[in-house]
Amino acid sequence: MLYLIYASKEAAIERADEEGKEIGFDYWIHGTGTRWLTYPAETIDHMWALDVTDYDLDESEKSSTVDHYTPLPQPEDD
Repeated sequence: MLYLIYASKEAAIERADEEGKEIGFDYWIHGTGTRWLTYPAETIDHMWALDVTDYDLDESEKSSTVDHYTPLPQPEDD
């Protein structure tokens, strides 16, 4: 898998939105349905990882990908 790391959730969602628009997901045509190919996950260092394995990346993005990240642990239910 390939990931881009963003400083904010909003920036990661913005990139996911761009890809969803380019693909032509229903959300961007009809206002309902699928919006993103992938959704960002918070990392242990409070950054945001977006799985871009199947994205159409530009050269700058390709050179910025990483192959792993450490997710933020989820709280356990009592």
